[in-house]
Amino acid sequence: MNYSPTINRIKNALLCAFIVLLTSISYASTKGNGGGGGGNTDNKNEKIVSTFYIKSFKINKDGMISWTTNNEQGSLPFIVEQFIFDKWVKVAEVPGIGTPSPNSYSVTSTLHAGENKFRVRQKGYDKMSRFSDTFTYYSKKEPVNYSITNKNQTISFTSDTYFIIYNPYGAIVKQGYGNSCDISNYTQGYYCLIYDNKLGGFEKKKVLFKNTFCPIIINPPHWLKRKKFRV
Repeated sequence: MNYSPTINRIKNALLCAFIVLLTSISYASTKGNGGGGGGNTDNKNEKIVSTFYIKSFKINKDGMISWTTNNEQGSLPFIVEQFIFDKWVKVAEVPGIGTPSPNSYSVTSTLHAGENKFRVRQKGYDKMSRFSDTFTYYSKKEPVNYSITNKNQTISFTSDTYFIIYNPYGAIVKQGYGNSCDISNYTQGYYCLIYDNKLGGFEKKKVLFKNTFCPIIINPPHWLKRKKFRV
């Protein structure tokens, strides 16, 4: 039996596979080196990192935040953060001008009673964030209180406030700003409430009918279940 044609076909197939493999390696190497034209080097040079410095920072009684920067080397957004209870929360964002000369910015924020802490940050294209110092302002606003009203369906605050509600499993179910929050559709359980930079909580009770405040289930007597009525 003549095996020469079969052997030749196998050799040709192996040779083709080897050529394809070499071509793939050569293409990947060229792509990794920027196509021989230094493309990656140019991209790196075009990436912007945060280099700003705060020259001045002011907060007034109405919650207006103003600051001036210098040494910006590119246009990156400024994120304004406020420390609320136990973490920094984003409250505003403004695009950066990006020039080295002094640049001025301003945003509005919501003050809570007592101590308020703010800072600004930028994140460069290297994924590194640059933070300002923390700036503190003491507000003379009246402390906010809350109560459960409208037959266990609404949280009412004594004045407008920023609030966050956590469900019994620790997940945020609502956050916002205002003097009330609808909780009529919340499931039964205990919820944590952060408001006016304070920690509180409330229990959502089970109601028998909507617009009632009855936290129990009424079972009819056994004789009523068996009684038949005629129309």
